[in-house]
Amino acid sequence: MNTTDRLKELNNLFLRKTFPLRAATVSDYFTEHFDQLSYSERSFSRDLKALKEKLAERYPSLEESEGDLIRYSKSENRFYYIRDDISAFPSFSDKELDQIASIIDFNKHLFTGGNGNGIVNKLRAISLENNLLKHEELANWPAIELINEGDRSGSEHLKFLVDAIAGKRLIEISHKGLAATSKAKTITGLPLLIKEYNNGWYTGWYVVFQEISDLQTNISLDKLRLFALDRIESLRLSQTLHKTRIHPDFRPSDFFKNSLGLFRGVSAAERILIQVQENSWIKEYVTKYPIHSSQKILDAHHFTLSLEINQELENFLLRYSTELQVIEPAYLREKMHATLAIALSLYQ
Repeated sequence: MNTTDRLKELNNLFLRKTFPLRAATVSDYFTEHFDQLSYSERSFSRDLKALKEKLAERYPSLEESEGDLIRYSKSENRFYYIRDDISAFPSFSDKELDQIASIIDFNKHLFTGGNGNGIVNKLRAISLENNLLKHEELANWPAIELINEGDRSGSEHLKFLVDAIAGKRLIEISHKGLAATSKAKTITGLPLLIKEYNNGWYTGWYVVFQEISDLQTNISLDKLRLFALDRIESLRLSQTLHKTRIHPDFRPSDFFKNSLGLFRGVSAAERILIQVQENSWIKEYVTKYPIHSSQKILDAHHFTLSLEINQELENFLLRYSTELQVIEPAYLREKMHATLAIALSLYQ
C-alpha cells in the first residue's frame, strides 16, 4: 500500500466514529485488511502529521480559528477529527465506491421512483441515517423520503431533524413566515418526515410536523403541519417529557397521498377524467411515468386520477393544456376553459 492509499484509509478510519483510532489499532487494521506486517508508531505519527497538513489545506479558516484539526482524547485513548463534517480527501477510491454501492442497495428506502438521480445527496442521506444517535426506540418509517440534486436552503437543519425523527424526540422549532412583518414563533412538537417539493424548485425542503400539547397525545394525519426548513431560525430538543401514541401502520407520507404536490387542503379526493390528444408525445410518457399513484389508464386516450383539486393540480393541467384535456368533473373543465380564455386574450 502506497502512502496516498494509506492516508486515505487512515482518513476513512477517522470518519468511522466508533473506531478507537490509535497506533496499535491502526496497525492491526492494516495487517488484517492489507497484509501490511509492519506499521510503527513512528509511521503513524508521520501519517497523522500528513493528514493534519491536508486538513489545514482544505479548511484553512477552521484551522486558523481552532488550531489542530486532529486531537487526542486521553479518556478515550484515541485520536479524532474535531468535527464530524471534515475529511482530508474530497474524492472516493474504487474500494469506497464499491462500498457505497453496497450501502445504496441496503438502503433502498431512501430512493423513490426507482431511479438513482441525485446520488451524491442520497449518499449524504444514507450517511445521516447510518450515524443516528442510539435511541431506545426508532421510528418504523424512513426519516427522509426524497433528496435530489443540489444543495437546498435550510440543509443545515437536516442532521438534527433526521435524528429527532428516527428517535421520535420532541423538539422546539422557532419558525418565521415569509411576510416581512412576520414574527418568529416557537412550537413544540414531533417532527415526522422531511419532504422535498418539486425537486426543491419552489422552496426546497419541508418538515412534516405535529404540534404537541398537554392534552394531545395521538398522532393524526389531519393535525399535521408543514414547515419550510429555510424559515426555521433555530431548533432544540424539548425538555418536556411527553409520551406520544403512534399507530404501527401510521406513515407520515400518507399526508400527501391525495395531493399532486406538497400542499394539502380540506377537500376530499375527486375522480378526474383526462383525455390525451391523438398524436401527443405525452401519451406514452404518462403510461411510463404516472402523474400520480392513483392514475388508472382506461384506454389509449383516457386515464383517471383521484386527487384533491387545488391550485397545484390546476397549474399542472394548464402547463400541459395542449396535450391533456379535462373531461370531468364539469366544473374543473369549465374553470380550465375560462383560465385559458383569459390567457388567450392577452395575446390578441
